[in-house]
Amino acid sequence: MNTTTTIDGVEQPPYTTNSSNPHGGDAYIFVIGFFCIVFLLMSLTYTSYICKRPRSSPPPPSMSFTNTPYEEADNHHLIRFSYGLDEDILITFPTFLYSDAMPHKGDTATDSSCSICLADYKPEDVVRLLPACGHLYHVSCIDTWLNAHPTCPVCRNMPCSDSAELSD
Repeated sequence: MNTTTTIDGVEQPPYTTNSSNPHGGDAYIFVIGFFCIVFLLMSLTYTSYICKRPRSSPPPPSMSFTNTPYEEADNHHLIRFSYGLDEDILITFPTFLYSDAMPHKGDTATDSSCSICLADYKPEDVVRLLPACGHLYHVSCIDTWLNAHPTCPVCRNMPCSDSAELSD
């Protein structure tokens, strides 16, 4: 029953119900759309990863209040903070051998171990006395601590008897 029809004098091919779209129709559009969505999701995931990954960390803040140039950053007006004590102040605290500072039998004010490294003092250990509170520490332990913190690690008091020394 293939009959041709004539419209305005032009013969038309017969109408068939099994005609197919030359590009696959809806299936073609579905596949293209699916790959576009997958590409978009992968792009967003990658962009999110790039934005959230850790960058190279900046150098740690310096331990002084001086305005010296900072060569690594080409002197971009960086502010340098310090929380500890200067070496000039640290050397004013008395140091001596622990055997010279060993407590007498009735004296319990002096500890027998360094509160920073938790090691027992030996008679030949060089210790530093904090004048304000009287606590003893190994010189290397307390110097490292006071370079980063302005207070005694045990009592949290300022180790200087005069706070004006710290402001200079």
